[in-house]
Parts: sequence; C-alpha cells; structure tokens
Amino acid sequence: MAPSSNSMEALMGLMTTITRWRSDRKAGHELTSLDADELGALARDVGLSPDLLTRLTARGAGGGGELPRLLRAGGIVPERIGRTHPDVMRDMSIVCAGCLVARRCRRDLDRGWAPVVQRYCPNTETIKALQAERCHVVS
Repeated sequence: MAPSSNSMEALMGLMTTITRWRSDRKAGHELTSLDADELGALARDVGLSPDLLTRLTARGAGGGGELPRLLRAGGIVPERIGRTHPDVMRDMSIVCAGCLVARRCRRDLDRGWAPVVQRYCPNTETIKALQAERCHVVS
C-alpha cells in the first residue's frame, strides 16, 4: 500500500526540519571552533561584535524570519526597504534575529496579531518611522 500524500508531506517536512537543524548545529560548531582572534576578525568583517555574531548564529538560519512577516502585516514591502534603506533593513534584521521573544512573536503573527507584536517588538519605533515615511504597499 502506498503512503498517502498527507503522510508524505509530513515526512518531507520532518526531513526538512532535521536537515535544517543539522545544518544550524554544524554552523554553530564551526563558529565555536574558531579561536578568539579568528572570531574577532570574522565579526569585524560582517560588522558585528563577536558576542552578537555568536548569539545570532545560535538562532540558526531561521533567526529573524519574523521581520518580513511583521513588515508586510504593517503594509510595508520588505524588499523595498532593502533597496531604499539597506542599512535600516540590516539593523532591523540583526535586532530581530537576536530577539529573545521570537517564539512569542511568531505565535502572535500566526494568529494575525501584528498590532500586539508591535507592543513588545524592539523594532517598533523603526517600523513606525518607515510607515510615516510612506514605505507602504502601493494599492
């Protein structure tokens, strides 16, 4: 008997999750295997402190994935911000990737509660400034 498409989708999702987890662990291990000078050089190359680079790497490849969702929910096109204000987008991405309440944010966004997220999001003031600058989606 052939497996159903639902069970195949679940299996593929599980395999994707495992692959991502292994990749994230490998990246974290590679970073922790660097000595202090190498870590410092790498951090300088990407414009971060060694501590922040380590914390961001620990979150894995999905770290900061909530930001585009939050921006879109507020009527902002993330790609446009990336083109018009690349430094602002980079800074907001770093803040988001290092955020300690990402799980809560993701859950609230899944529920459609973007206004609730803006009550505790460390990027809220920047998002409001972008909205005021009319970086909205053109209707």
